[in-house]
Amino acid sequence: MPGREDYEERRQTRIDRMNSASSRLASEATSASMHSHDLLKDIPLGQPNIHGALTGLMNKAHRAADRAVTSREKSNYYAEKAEAAESNRAISSDDPNALDKLQAKLSALEAERDRVKAANKEAKKAGGEQAPWYTLPYLARDIKAVKERIAKLQLVDSMPAELIEFDGGEIESDPVTNRVIIRFDGRQPESVTDSLRSYGFRWAPSAQGWQRLRSPQALKIAKALCHE
Repeated sequence: MPGREDYEERRQTRIDRMNSASSRLASEATSASMHSHDLLKDIPLGQPNIHGALTGLMNKAHRAADRAVTSREKSNYYAEKAEAAESNRAISSDDPNALDKLQAKLSALEAERDRVKAANKEAKKAGGEQAPWYTLPYLARDIKAVKERIAKLQLVDSMPAELIEFDGGEIESDPVTNRVIIRFDGRQPESVTDSLRSYGFRWAPSAQGWQRLRSPQALKIAKALCHE
């Protein structure tokens, strides 16, 4: 079941899967392109297509060329996705080191704010150019957002592991997977599953239940949906 413990493994698996798909599609593109070329290479340039004798061969070559183009485009798409995933520096709530990374980010932002303030002060004294007017407000906005995120993660980390039984199933608040999971004893009607989806719960075969990222609000919603 996905969660914090295997975050890095899942991240790398996702990157490897996209790189593998890109390589496979690139190989398919090369093969299709070579096949298209081989189909026509023995036909002399300018040879007339008498009574459509070459039509079938030409159609096959064109279809192979189209497959090559399509496979190449898909290969590039997956290569770009893999590169984006590798260079992504966003801090996931599933990352077991999320709090440390956010604290480091906060320290860097506060240091930059202090640097800008000091530079502005010196520039004002010397009659020099100060930082653009929006620099400090934007830094203040980012600092506030990171502080709020840290507070939310600390709140989640303080939540105990819970298993709450209700008439027809159970709710689990699992710190290992970092999920709130609702498991029903039987199949639920579409009205129930639609309601679960509308509140951000998604079916997870690995958990045999409906789950969303763990938080006090998620647990509260789960209890309300299950009339607990």
